[in-house]
Amino acid sequence: MSCGTSSPKNLDLVAQSAAELQGLLSSGALKSTQLVEASLAQIDRHDRQGMNLRAMIAVAPKSKLLDMAKELDTERENNSLRGPFHGLPIIVKDIFNTDPDLGMATTLGSFALRDAKHSKQALVVQKVALCTQSNPVTRLHSDSSWSKDSLSWEKPTYLGEKAVGGLSALGGQCQSPYIKGGVVKGDSALGHSTKNPGGSSTGSAVGVAAGYSPLALGGEADGSINTPASRASLFALKCTPQTIPSDGIFLISPTFESPGGMAKTVEDLAGLIKIIVSTTDTPLQLPEKMPTAWSEFTLGFVDPHMWQLPSFLLAPDEEYSRQMISSYEAAIERIKSLGGHVHYSVPLVHPSDLQFEGKSGYLTILLGEIRDSVNRTLEALPSTPVRSLADIIKFNNDHPDLQAGLDQTYHIQAQEDNIDQETLTRARQEMKKRAGEEGIDKMLSQFGLDAIIAPMDSPISTVAALAGEQPFTLVRLDSPEHIFE
Repeated sequence: MSCGTSSPKNLDLVAQSAAELQGLLSSGALKSTQLVEASLAQIDRHDRQGMNLRAMIAVAPKSKLLDMAKELDTERENNSLRGPFHGLPIIVKDIFNTDPDLGMATTLGSFALRDAKHSKQALVVQKVALCTQSNPVTRLHSDSSWSKDSLSWEKPTYLGEKAVGGLSALGGQCQSPYIKGGVVKGDSALGHSTKNPGGSSTGSAVGVAAGYSPLALGGEADGSINTPASRASLFALKCTPQTIPSDGIFLISPTFESPGGMAKTVEDLAGLIKIIVSTTDTPLQLPEKMPTAWSEFTLGFVDPHMWQLPSFLLAPDEEYSRQMISSYEAAIERIKSLGGHVHYSVPLVHPSDLQFEGKSGYLTILLGEIRDSVNRTLEALPSTPVRSLADIIKFNNDHPDLQAGLDQTYHIQAQEDNIDQETLTRARQEMKKRAGEEGIDKMLSQFGLDAIIAPMDSPISTVAALAGEQPFTLVRLDSPEHIFE
């Protein structure tokens, strides 16, 4: 993918990491104003034309971005840096409130929320913006916070059975930056990783991979950060649920959902996560030094034959499965050869066994939370055409031409869910114990593991969500030595 010929010398938006871009800025070879111009040009080149990625839902006004960039350049000249990502753009998923002065609504990809107004930006966006002082380019489907990304709260577990990764009513179908032509009509919800970009933090992942920004903020309940990041060849991490302040974040399921980050390198991701967790009321102690060799890890791998997504999410494909399993097992052998300690396979509890009163434990909690969580958020907005989940359902029913062919199966199920709070609390406690204490934590302790690894196209994120753990996407396991270059 080209980033054009008019960019400053030595600038490669697609390939360069945040650290590399920061190096150019620090050396004087690049200014933040030039970076903003180049990033906006890249969006113009490929978001609605060229590759037609449709990763962005909104972009902040160019004049405001350039004014911010000029201020940041002046601060750099005066040796007054705000943080490790000073002067870099960042994409934010369209669940985060950005600075109201930028005029970007928080829509979750829905026409029903296009005219909603919020009074202040999310705390985590404010913190990241202060440390990058990025220039919000768009509502990615963005941070510098300069843009917002395309997402799909039309994700299968959130909207309906016709959902497709990266499809939203407002943003359209977000496409993979690697396969021109992209999503095949009529494919399953998550298609296959060569075509379907995954969801629901789709635009955040695609935007970073396409060179719109070197960093992105996403949000995840069950795979919404890590699935699109894995399909965009990025590193990603979901923060532990209920540790990051939710002010200004449109959460669907508070038990499962949490912000997280995406980046092209482990180092960039670590820097971004450090900023995100600095918003917590009680400071978290993060390691100052990262491991530099596989010999410092003991890793457990699940059996990939047993850990595959259900067919309604990912249609069976024998050749795809063969390639995935072959690469997975080759990575295990390569890690061993590089000195890593491996236990294969780890008998981790499967989400199909995590039932509550005869039903999916995950869906029991999710459907029990959506209505009240959506209603609380909407009721707190200073101005919005819809004030409840029921209003959204009615809007969608009244405007079928604005739904991109999507249905509302799970919205309706959530609206009609009648679980009482005592039972919901019991479900949360039981699932957290079985998935966490008796599941992930038990495996980590029993086998002395630092982490458990599974294919990203698997239900591993569901177990992590129920356990309240933080999943991490590790790219290029077929060439693991690259991680420590």
